[in-house]
Amino acid sequence: KIIMSYLRDDTDGVQSRVKMFNKDENYLTRMQHLEFASFGNTLIAKDNLGMTGFLGGNGQFVKKQSIIDCGKWDGFAVTEDLNLAVKILLAGGKIRYCGECAVYQEAVAKWKPLFRQRVRWAIGNFETLFVYLPVILKAKIPIVKKMGIIEHISFYSFNLLIFFGFIITIVNAVSWFVFNNVTIIRMDAPLLVGLLSIVAFFPGTMIALSRDDPGIIEYILDIIRYYIYCYHLIPLFFMTMANMISRKERKWSKTEHTGVGIEEPVEENAS
Repeated sequence: KIIMSYLRDDTDGVQSRVKMFNKDENYLTRMQHLEFASFGNTLIAKDNLGMTGFLGGNGQFVKKQSIIDCGKWDGFAVTEDLNLAVKILLAGGKIRYCGECAVYQEAVAKWKPLFRQRVRWAIGNFETLFVYLPVILKAKIPIVKKMGIIEHISFYSFNLLIFFGFIITIVNAVSWFVFNNVTIIRMDAPLLVGLLSIVAFFPGTMIALSRDDPGIIEYILDIIRYYIYCYHLIPLFFMTMANMISRKERKWSKTEHTGVGIEEPVEENAS
């Protein structure tokens, strides 16, 4: 009912919030829960500002006619949902994000299948960026909408820069104390990115965590754990580049699921 209210008038598609029903299984599943919660908060803010949303994974609802009008699904795309969203937006369509409703999915509990899943996602983002960037720049849509699309499909590139900046910031901070004001890596731009990103990173994580009403100790530990978890983006980038450069045969890497925790009750409304 709530989702359908979003699909009225000129809206072509809606993406709902995604939560992990097995978030308490281990460290990795908990971090994915925080990851999706933090990303969802960002999309809620964008929707409140009137910015466009995107389709991704479970919990997406799209009008049939909108799919037909934009040229239908691209079965060759690695991330066909992202591809479809970009096509709808380039055709002048509108996608919204619904934070009031949530669908539940199983978080990946082991590192190897997680990297397999994320490499596929990253390849899909990069391919969408490479294929559609010229089309986006030439499209007859508002400049704000163009920038919103480019920002979203450049997600992995931006995050790599941010965490590369984090590493440089940490290395130089340690060197200043250990080697008496010596800067080991003289790269001011990534250093600045690292410092600015720290200011932006932690408030968003804290807001996402606060939704679960955690205890103060667990709250602080989860912030630290999530910060450490996000460094997986760096090896992920190099794994993605290796796969793209080697031009390996494109295969659909189905995410492994075990069904652990699936008997847990599902909330009807998740704000």
